[in-house]
Amino acid sequence: MSVIAPRPGSGSHLQVRVKRPAERRSSSRSATRALNVLELFGRVRRPLRAIEISRALDMHSSTTNQLLKTMVDSAHLVFDARAKTYLPSPRLTEFSAWIVESYGADGRLRKLVVELHQQTGLVVTVTTPNDLFMQIVDAEIPTVPGDVRVPERGLQVSIIGSAIGSAYLSTLEDDAILRLAHRARIGDADLQPLLETAHRIHKEGYAVGPAAMDVGLGSLAMALPAQGLRVPAVVGLAGPMKVILKREDELAGLMREGIARWFGPHD
Repeated sequence: MSVIAPRPGSGSHLQVRVKRPAERRSSSRSATRALNVLELFGRVRRPLRAIEISRALDMHSSTTNQLLKTMVDSAHLVFDARAKTYLPSPRLTEFSAWIVESYGADGRLRKLVVELHQQTGLVVTVTTPNDLFMQIVDAEIPTVPGDVRVPERGLQVSIIGSAIGSAYLSTLEDDAILRLAHRARIGDADLQPLLETAHRIHKEGYAVGPAAMDVGLGSLAMALPAQGLRVPAVVGLAGPMKVILKREDELAGLMREGIARWFGPHD
């Protein structure tokens, strides 16, 4: 019997909250675009022309040209005048080496995400805790024109009450859960049920619950083993709730097998 991650209480401070990247006032558009450029190079692993970058990131050509000029001026990119292409500069070598050291040279986290997406046909996300939210740092998302419900990188879902948040809470000690709950202003009457849910999920190994983006969507979430990662992370599958519940055993099995293959068993 799976564990359904509850939405505790009925007060507005207890509802699952979602923050999209565009809604965060502190987000710098230029900085985000520069990082998106670097991420694009990591995906394609070859020099790129400005027009390729503009198309891939859906940016106006003048915006792209100004951004690339700035990144060349700061020595984060180099420009090959003969081929008219850009590529990351040696300045990023130490940064890249640290990323490899932190997450593995084999790209296993990305491979797990792609593998699960191919096996299930569902949205696959990797989330990490960010204050009182779980934030999507990687995702494999089916293209559905006009559907704004699908998650995006940078989207944040509140830890309390969400399936991915419940999976994360199940890895914590009770005092750590209570500290988060108090900061989230969870009422005293909801604290014991919250702990009991975390304990059940820890025993079961995964959480199932409604996805915060839409009441018709559901999510199955499983925490990654602590070994081999510098930050806590949760892998989630999302799709129609009816599909999640009908395929629950199959989906949980695929997630367990994939995580064990790429990361080894939990401690």
